[in-house]
Amino acid sequence: MAVKIVKLIRYNPWWKGEGWEKEDHDLSKVGEIIPRKAINVKEGSIVLLRGIRRAGKSFYLKTQIKKLIKRGIDPRRILYIPCDRFTRGEVKGFIDELRLRHGELYIFLDEITYLKGWRLFLKELGEEGITTVATGSNPVELRKESELLPGRGIEGNEYYFNPLSFGEFARFMKPKLPPTSFSYREPKIDDFIPWYEEIEGLFYAYLQTGGFPEAVTDFKNHGEIKEERYEEIIRLVLGEIAKSGKNEEIARELLEALFRLKGNRVDYVTLAREIGISHPTVREYLSTLESARVIYTLEAWDIAKKRHAHRKEKKIIFQSPLIAIALAVYLGEDPVEFIEENLEWLVEHIVASHVIWHCEEPILREKHVFAGFYYDQSKECDIVIKGRNGFFGIEVKYGRVKRKTYSFPVLYLSKDELGEDTLPVSLYLYGLEKSRRSI
Repeated sequence: MAVKIVKLIRYNPWWKGEGWEKEDHDLSKVGEIIPRKAINVKEGSIVLLRGIRRAGKSFYLKTQIKKLIKRGIDPRRILYIPCDRFTRGEVKGFIDELRLRHGELYIFLDEITYLKGWRLFLKELGEEGITTVATGSNPVELRKESELLPGRGIEGNEYYFNPLSFGEFARFMKPKLPPTSFSYREPKIDDFIPWYEEIEGLFYAYLQTGGFPEAVTDFKNHGEIKEERYEEIIRLVLGEIAKSGKNEEIARELLEALFRLKGNRVDYVTLAREIGISHPTVREYLSTLESARVIYTLEAWDIAKKRHAHRKEKKIIFQSPLIAIALAVYLGEDPVEFIEENLEWLVEHIVASHVIWHCEEPILREKHVFAGFYYDQSKECDIVIKGRNGFFGIEVKYGRVKRKTYSFPVLYLSKDELGEDTLPVSLYLYGLEKSRRSI
């Protein structure tokens, strides 16, 4: 079968030899590469990276390609295909033709869920033992489909791809900061308490960037976030809604309602009444936003029964503060003023996201298994994690810390207080690494 291979040349500039980075769409735009966790791509395996768009997945693939070339792999055996630009038939034709010419390939399939029947296609690549790295921005779709690929080299090779954590951001901005890592319930911060001022200053910068690589680069190079980043985030969110075939206007109204909540509890019926739609529709739209990792829905725990109380109110968490800030700009607010006026709930959302990133693993330990929150008539704990040793709570108190009595241990995160059960939130997040299956 003849294929129009010229369509691929612009996406695979390394075929030309040295200096290809200057022609690459992703690598040519940056002066400095942000370090990310390395993955081991084994011969004949399938690797899946799933996460929110614009978190840097395409750029990450290019850094992996660069490493393969540095290892001595023939560049002509490395094939990158943006799957949103081609049909499944074209992709299959490209792979077959290049295998005939160059033998076994390393294939990088970006946004694979755009291909019709992509699951079966990926399964075929696995059966043929073709080394494949695939990305997708629809995690629920990828999770459901990847579960149907047993014995195809995927086990242990799935990763979440998230925005930069605060620790990753801080060490990129100031490489001389000391490395550290600890468990969410056993934080050890003594070694970097002397760095508090530097880390606290960087935390406010992180709030503005939300860990999105392009926003991080903006801040490092210019000291502020370009206005176009906010538009990109809004387009990202609405694009996920459109891609799922849902109504964009309903999505806008729902996002505005979530924004007005500012971290407060809510139930599906109340949201539905406010927007003028049914509560099953609210649930469906929230599920789509969560599948795209725009938000997290936290359910309340029934501590006595050791399970979620599904009928109680929920908390909706924005995965990154930049999403909330972009919504504020979209609604006519100034980003800096918005951050200053809404600091505590933005920090609460950052803490929740970081703890989830720290604990979650594809298939084995998904968010709904361990994460939630707790409330009763007199108090509320922002995030409560269910682990092997029982429940553990975390409360964000950016003002004065007021302790309350719970049936489980609680860690209090403040702006600058330090005590037996209290830590500055910036130091806590600095040492909270992502899980082994989160990039």
